[in-house]
Amino acid sequence: MKKAFIYLMTLLPLTSFAQQIPMFVGTYTNNTESKGIYVYNFDTKTGEASLISTQESKDPSFLARNNNFVYAVNEVPNEEGTVSAYSFKDGQLTFLNSLPSGGESPCFVEVHPKGSFLAVANYGGGSAALFDLESNGVLSKRNRLIQHEGKGVDPSRQDKPHVHSAFFSKKGERLYIQDLGMDQISAYTVNKSGNLYSLSEEPEDFFTPAGGGPRHIAFDKKEKFLYVILEMTGQIASYKKEGTDWMYQRTYEINPEGFDGKNGGADIKVSADGKFLYATNRGDANTIATFSVEKDGELKKLSNTAVKGNGPRNFNLSPDGKYLLVANQYTNNIVLFKRDTKTGLLTDAGKEITVPAPVCIIF
Repeated sequence: MKKAFIYLMTLLPLTSFAQQIPMFVGTYTNNTESKGIYVYNFDTKTGEASLISTQESKDPSFLARNNNFVYAVNEVPNEEGTVSAYSFKDGQLTFLNSLPSGGESPCFVEVHPKGSFLAVANYGGGSAALFDLESNGVLSKRNRLIQHEGKGVDPSRQDKPHVHSAFFSKKGERLYIQDLGMDQISAYTVNKSGNLYSLSEEPEDFFTPAGGGPRHIAFDKKEKFLYVILEMTGQIASYKKEGTDWMYQRTYEINPEGFDGKNGGADIKVSADGKFLYATNRGDANTIATFSVEKDGELKKLSNTAVKGNGPRNFNLSPDGKYLLVANQYTNNIVLFKRDTKTGLLTDAGKEITVPAPVCIIF
């Protein structure tokens, strides 16, 4: 009994430490008081977040993490941006290197599941870029730049390509590039030769409703259904996979019934169990919509929740799914919601984090 007691006591510090996980917040620094990337300890039991360090960086508007490495796109206005690499240890980020992103206003970055390369979306440049990664996290080189050509139906927002995101499938065998300016999604096959990865020369393109402006995507748990948030119309378009093709199904309104204002569909995510989908509107609504994901892939609206701020550009769920955090860019706050894992519904946790122009949250 005494040995068992001693053993349990040795486990307690580990259990306590496991409650504290790092959380990274990307911001806009141009014309704001922000310094760059903010690193917090997030307590998964209480929902409390404490600032532990700040890394200076110009407009790190989107972040991605691979183990002990963090990557940021630097969305500097009206010039070619960069993608930057950092190592993470003992609560601190250490700059490794940066490379030109290949286009203006890079707004998205994601690391391949195997950690060997990453993808960047250049919104202003209308392109997507792939970068090889070294085992020490350093950006090796840009191995491909995919330049889009064309335009959409809206002369003010879609006069040229605007690549807004580049998501890998869960296993990394496909890369999906969303172009807001062309109402187009391009799906590339990811090929592997030894330790090197490359994309198929030509993509399989499919289109979203005209004038919608695809921004981000999310999949159901089995990746049989794809959901894309349309920034310009505040809708979600759904697609069903049939063979190797994605077939359009229908659209869903993310706004409350009777809403009549400016749209700004921003972010979309599906819970880890695949049962619930969330989407934000950073236009006049400033809400987050909750949907259940039905077995046939249909979405059922459950609620709209006010985000207690303006400009909910990005949000994320805590790794255990018990909290949902919304980054409100224009009111300089991150609002914490408790999440019922059985019903998917959100309730105000009564906690906020004050940070200048937050636009991305990752764990």
